[in-house]
Amino acid sequence: MTRVGLLGRIMLVLLGALSLLVVATFGIDRWQRGQERWPYASRFPRLDQAAGIMALMNEADPAQRPAILRAVNGEALRAEIVDAPPDEAALIREPVLEARLHRLTGEAGDGIRAFTSTDMLYRGNGPADAGTGNRRKSIGSLALATYRLPDGRTLVVSAITGHRSLMPWLLGQPLSLWVALLGLIVASLVTVGARHELGPLRRLTEAVARFDGRAAEPALAQQGAPEIRRLAQAVQAMQERIVGLMGERSMLIGAISHDLKTYLTRMRLRAERVAKPERRDRLLEDIDAMTALIETSLGFARGTAAEVGRAPVDLADIVAVEVAEHAAQGARISLSGEEVPDATVAGDPIALRRVVANLIGNAVKFGRSSVAVAVRRVGAACEIVVEDDGPGIPEDERSAVFSPYYRVERSRNRRTGGTGLGLAIARQIAEAHGGTVVAEAAPSGGARLVVSLPALT
Repeated sequence: MTRVGLLGRIMLVLLGALSLLVVATFGIDRWQRGQERWPYASRFPRLDQAAGIMALMNEADPAQRPAILRAVNGEALRAEIVDAPPDEAALIREPVLEARLHRLTGEAGDGIRAFTSTDMLYRGNGPADAGTGNRRKSIGSLALATYRLPDGRTLVVSAITGHRSLMPWLLGQPLSLWVALLGLIVASLVTVGARHELGPLRRLTEAVARFDGRAAEPALAQQGAPEIRRLAQAVQAMQERIVGLMGERSMLIGAISHDLKTYLTRMRLRAERVAKPERRDRLLEDIDAMTALIETSLGFARGTAAEVGRAPVDLADIVAVEVAEHAAQGARISLSGEEVPDATVAGDPIALRRVVANLIGNAVKFGRSSVAVAVRRVGAACEIVVEDDGPGIPEDERSAVFSPYYRVERSRNRRTGGTGLGLAIARQIAEAHGGTVVAEAAPSGGARLVVSLPALT
């Protein structure tokens, strides 16, 4: 259920309710049919009624026959007197029904004939079954019966096959079927209406997903239900507050950066006037380390406040340049995939090179003997993979290493542990470009960092 959207959940509830309605209707229909008693005392009401009509016509005065016919004709049977017997070609003679008519009327001879038809045959029977031997059961219901009257004319009793008397039917179909069809129509209308009503919510979700904290989305359309309109107003106000806070943050970072650089410059000038060379070198070294730490921290804090440039960037070129620089400094580093022709992304080349520099720098620092770097295209994404053969990153710390100032190396030595911001800055830049950075275990046991960025199509 966690993957089913709001529209899907509404439809599931609606379909469940309609299913219960159809099942309840069908159950009531079956129960009512079971409770309704058969209105006739015999299992063969038409046959018994036909026998009664024949006996009555045999005893009645010919002048009274028209009145009797009007009286006996009804919803189930129609009786008429004709001069010649009807054509039997389309009918199937039924001796079993004839025998019962003979018993009921007390008539002997062949004056009575009974027939069934193809549309009144019982299930599993066909016209060919009519020619089988002596049968004890009929193969179909009574369709037509004829009786030769004493004056030579023929009484024809026909069954009305369209008669339905137990349950309400509509246009020849059971009521439960029409309820089901009505439910499907209602479900379709509700689906269309719900989809229309969820449109503003879907557009609001897309607007929130596009928001990056730098500029508020254009005024969101005030459409849909009152709750959705109030939500859009709240989101719009929240975006404006975030943009204001980000602007103030950017100004604060700029002011802090300016003031810190001013004081560090003064400290450097004073340190250079220290007479003892050993003390002067240590002071200058501390000032340089402090300057580097402040620059890195301010760079990380400034990351979400700066606009990311969008230009085609060839990742293979950036990685090749960075690998060549580390190799020139004596690092044992290898590169594969520098000839990948479609490893192009949209972004800021300076920021992306910093990502590559941070990852390779970490690998060179913690690797024991060698570092392997690869560039590849995977579907709609470009990947940079950096592996080392160092101690690796414990599985329970692979998410935490991307937090600011978090270091797997527990010492506070800047030369061995760094500032703890390299991976945090790399992730920050990658996410600003719509990508990700993840830490994995390398086959050699070291660390494996994978940067994934959307490819430029």
